[in-house]
Order: sequence, then C-alpha cells, then structure tokens
Amino acid sequence: MKHAAAFTLVVLATGLLAGGCVTINPWERGRLANPDMQFGGAEELAAAEAHATEVREGSSGGLDASGGGCGCN
Repeated sequence: MKHAAAFTLVVLATGLLAGGCVTINPWERGRLANPDMQFGGAEELAAAEAHATEVREGSSGGLDASGGGCGCN
C-alpha cells in the first residue's frame, strides 16, 4: 500500500511538472523577450547605479557599507 501511494504521488508530481513544459510560438514571445523578464538582464542599470553610488560616496568602492562620510563610526 505504501508503494502504491508513493507511485501515485510521483506520477502526479511528474504530471504537474511536465505540464509546465510548453513550446512558445514566435509571436507569443513578446513579453518574454522584454529585458525586465530576464534573470540578470540589467547589467547596464547595475553599472549606472554603482557609478551613482560611487559619486554620492565620494570614493570608489562605496558599495560595501553606508555612512555619512565624516569618518565617525
């Protein structure tokens, strides 16, 4: 009985996971091609934000800790 329940659970899980495998037609890829939908697709934005942070901090490498720049802890 235990094996039947485990087998049923595996078959159901496989069915659910396989249901997510779909082929997308070229005309349906508009939203997926958007750079906002990509993992790590904002390198230019990250570089611009790092540059702005360096300018605000007044030195290079100001991304590790925030502070007022007065030298106090």
